[in-house]
Order: sequence, then C-alpha cells, then structure tokens
Amino acid sequence: MNAIRTSQHGMNREATPSPSPSPSAAPSPVALVVDDELVTRMLARHALESVGCDPVLEAADGVAAQEILREHPEVAVVLTDIVMPRMDGLELLRWGREAAPDAMWIVLSGLDTFDSAVAAIRLGAFDFVAKSPRTEELEVSVHNALKQRRLLAEHARLHRELERKVKELEETSELLRRDLQRAEVIQRALLPRNPPPMEGYCIQAVYRPGQHVGGDLYDVVRLGERHLAFYLADATGHGVTSAMLSVLFKQRLVLTDAATGRALPPASVLEAVNRSLCQAHTTPGLFLTAVLGLLDTSDATLTLASAGHPPVLHVREGRDGREGRLIRRTGPALGLAPDAQFRQERIQVAAGDRILLYTDGLLPSGSQEDLQRLEALLSGPHASAQEILSELDQQPATERDDVTLLLIEAHAGVSWFDNGASAPAAEASPGASRPEGAGVFYGETEHAAHLALRGRATWLQCDAFHETAQAVLEKGHALVLDLSDCEYLDSTFLGTVHELVSRGRVTLVGVSPAVRALFEELSMEQVLANIRVSAPASPELYALGTGGDPAAAQKRILHAHEALAGLSDRNREEFRDVIESLRDDAQ
Repeated sequence: MNAIRTSQHGMNREATPSPSPSPSAAPSPVALVVDDELVTRMLARHALESVGCDPVLEAADGVAAQEILREHPEVAVVLTDIVMPRMDGLELLRWGREAAPDAMWIVLSGLDTFDSAVAAIRLGAFDFVAKSPRTEELEVSVHNALKQRRLLAEHARLHRELERKVKELEETSELLRRDLQRAEVIQRALLPRNPPPMEGYCIQAVYRPGQHVGGDLYDVVRLGERHLAFYLADATGHGVTSAMLSVLFKQRLVLTDAATGRALPPASVLEAVNRSLCQAHTTPGLFLTAVLGLLDTSDATLTLASAGHPPVLHVREGRDGREGRLIRRTGPALGLAPDAQFRQERIQVAAGDRILLYTDGLLPSGSQEDLQRLEALLSGPHASAQEILSELDQQPATERDDVTLLLIEAHAGVSWFDNGASAPAAEASPGASRPEGAGVFYGETEHAAHLALRGRATWLQCDAFHETAQAVLEKGHALVLDLSDCEYLDSTFLGTVHELVSRGRVTLVGVSPAVRALFEELSMEQVLANIRVSAPASPELYALGTGGDPAAAQKRILHAHEALAGLSDRNREEFRDVIESLRDDAQ
C-alpha cells in the first residue's frame, strides 16, 4: 500500500502545496474530477479547491468527461478514476491526450488496478495516487501537476519566441545576403571591363573577392599617347567596410594634372590620395595598401610607387636565364599618417619582361619560400595570371581572402580582364565584350538589363541569377534573358525563369529548339509567349559570382519546383516527391 501511495513522482514531491494565488495573479486553473463515486469526487474537489482550482467540474464517467472537455478546453488538470461505467479512465486518457493536450492528468488507482495505473503513466498521465487518497497527498500531486503545466507552458512560450526570433534573423540574413549580392554587382561595375589598346605590351588581370564584396580594386588607364597607368589596391579587413574604403580610394585618386593633362608621378599621386583619405576619415584601423605604376611606352620605362603593398615581382632575361627582382614598398600604407612621404623607383622594361602585381591574398604568409615559389612560376614557361593563381591558391573557399593579380608583359599578345568569369579563349580579341565560358553574365543597355546564360544552367548559378533579375525588376526596368549560348536548363532554372516571366517586363531571346522543347514539355505557356525571334544588340557582359548561402539555395530550389508543379497535373505528379523531400529538409 505504501508503494502505491508514493506514486511515480513521490521521490521529489513537495511537502506542502503553494499558497493560493493573490487576486492580481493569473486566472485560477480549471479542474475536472471524473469518478463514479460521489464521495471520491467530493474529496477530490476539496483538494483541488484548496490549491486554487476554480471552478472544479465533475463527471461520473468518461463519456460525460468528454462532453465537458469539449465545452471547456481550458481545463488545466483532470483527476480520473480508472474503473468506470461506459468509458474507463484509460480510454478517456487516450482520447484526452489528443483532444485536450494542455491538460495534466492524474489517475486514481486501487490495488487491483495498479498495473492499469502504470499503463496510464506510459500513456502520458502525470501522476497516480492510491484510492482513497489522503487530502494532503492529493493536494501535493495536484500542486505538482499545475506547476509542471506552468513550466511546460513557459517552455512552449519561449520556444515560440525563439522560433519568432530565428525567423526574424533568417529574414534579416536573407536581406543582408541579397544586399551583398547586389553590392557585388555594383562593385564589379567599378572594375575595368576591357583592356585599353597597348602596342607592344599585353596585360592580364584576375579578380576574386573572398566574399560577395571585397577590398581589392584595380584599374588600367591609358593617359595620352605615351603613358599607361595601372594600380592595385587592397583595403584592410573584409566585406563591406573594406569595399567602401577601396571605393573611397578610387574616388580620391587623381592620375593627371588638372591644368596640363599630363600624367602625374606615382609618388605624388599616392601622397595626394593619402592626405585626402586621412582628411576623409579619422577611424583608427582603416587603411589600405596600393601600388601604382606609370609605363612610358615611348622609352619603355616604368615608374613604380608602393604604399605598404606586397613587393612587385619583375622577371627579365639575365646572363644565366630568367631572373627575378623584388620591388618593395616605397612608403607606408594609405590612410595612416597625413604627412607620409613616398619614394618611387624607375626601371627599364626590356622585351619579354614580366611584371606581376598582386594582393596579399595570393601569399597569405608572405614567407620567403612563397616568394621564391612565385618567382619560379613567373620565370618559367609563360604561365597566365589564372594559372599562377590556381597553382598558389590552396586555401579553402570559406577561408579565402580577396585575391587580385595584375600581370604586365613586354610583348605583343592578347590582353584580358577576368573579374570572375572562366578563362577567356586564347583567340579572343582585345576588348572583347562577350566573355566565354559557362555561367551567368550581366550587362546593361539604355533600354534594358541583360542576363545571358552560357553552357549548362544549373541550380549552382541560379541564386545569383534570380537575385540579380529580381533587383532589375524591382527597379521597374525591362529584362532580356539571352539564351543563345545556353545548352540546357535544369528544373530549378526552368522554374525560376517562369517565376521571373510571371512578374512581367521579361523577354527571352536566342531560344534554341532544345530549350524551347523543355518549355513546351513543362507547359510553360507564359514563357513561350514571351520569346522573341529578333534579339536586341547585346551590351558588354561580365560574369556574376556563383557563391551563396546553402540554405537560401535550398529555398530557391523548392520555390522553383513549386512554380513548375503549379503549371499542370503532370508537373505536379512529376515533382511531388522532390518538393516533399525539400520541404522535409527545410523543417
């Protein structure tokens, strides 16, 4: 008998119930007593009222209790016998755990129903007490049940609050991610697209931001008939702050004398931009390194000034083969001291010479061994800037710093700038406006923005494609989707194209028979109606990055397939399993 009276929670029962709530406290909990014996109901009612339950409802069996629980979903605690007519306590409990999930259940058990009481605990009852219970014992059990209910309610409230906060953070993160992707588009617009004409010289540039936006910046500018100016800058830090600092540098950089139009000496240019940066901000820790070169093509001389930048590597033919020379910094980083002085070095450039400028993302350690390895690469067979980057860049993508290379070679050849596209074809002409390689490319004309798909368009590039297209349409601009070099679109891209076309102001050009067949197979009637046979003139195009948040990519895949599924019963059946799987993963 004593074993029964201790109950499941007897080990840590409180000795006395809590005092009755004050008038200003929360509403009194509603209780229900279910028992076919009037005396037991009266005893239980007294115990429940003593711990603050009000009102205390009564039922003589499980069927009557069901009716009360349907009418009073606010019932907080149910005290039920096991053996009753019409419906016993276990059957009522099974029903109640679904119909009244917020109620706490306490089972009354005699010796002959001990096993049933244990079964009730397994079904979800909070406690059981022996019949006929002492008033104090019943009060403690009810008190503990109500306390547990309050804890569960608080846990549920905190969980809902956490879910709300997480959703807000996800939405904020999504907005930031979209802003960063759009900032990347803007920042790439600051980079040079096409090399200027350079007789007897060729130049290669490779730009890779570590994140959506970065602190690296470069340019190559023709100054008059004789001079070619080029620079490479690297702002401290990563992300938006460094990107804004590099933009500030570009705005303050003056390469020619306003009165005469003549090219200014690199050291003077760096001194002037340094003073301007120091006046523009006083925030400690914001600075950038830069190297500026001025090539005089009339006498093949190059004047260099370096503001705290990694050494420039100059490789030329020597007596014993090709040999390298390091041209180190000629002054401090920009933005630290307004009165900083800069020197400059002047070198003679012979036919076949190679001059490499790079940011510290290429050689993070800056060790002598890394410099020697870089010199060996530049002194060997004519490796391109992309091949040098591929050989030296061993960092994981998630840890990669911004990297930019600028390679000047003293011989005739093809010049090209790679701001994120695949390697340009060797036969490409200087200043080509149509970069080769698979991916998504962006450009603008006076009348519309253009997005061109090259090769196989898959979900890997779809996020950047969608965000860029959405930004264009949100501004009310027309959008042209150029598919003339697109071999294939996967289902994610197809659904995304349908979503964009549905918004209006989108036309498709260059659609091949194979791609049109995909549109027809998936009942993409609105897309088919917006295909145009004649294509407008294509603007200069540059590649969009393909990086992004995996969670956002998963959402994009889900939304695209949901869009396709809504077009026909056949599509709904075909993509049902994919959509269900994606929804499960998103939960």
